[in-house]
Amino acid sequence: MAIVATELEGRVTLVLNKGEDGDGNTLTSNKSYSKIKPSVSNDDVYEVVNGIASLQEYPVVTVRKTEEFDLVDMP
Repeated sequence: MAIVATELEGRVTLVLNKGEDGDGNTLTSNKSYSKIKPSVSNDDVYEVVNGIASLQEYPVVTVRKTEEFDLVDMP
């Protein structure tokens, strides 16, 4: 039994710092962009995200890249 993984299109999420609430807790919001091709390198994704980040009203706290796979049991 062999499991075959097929990579699907991914997603990148910008976590934005929207300031603090009355108790001093950091407020964040997320902006996600989907349909990231599996063949695109992490360096290229990060370069594009930096361009998008410069257009945001709030500073970017972190960038998250999510990859998804279909797993199939091949007899």
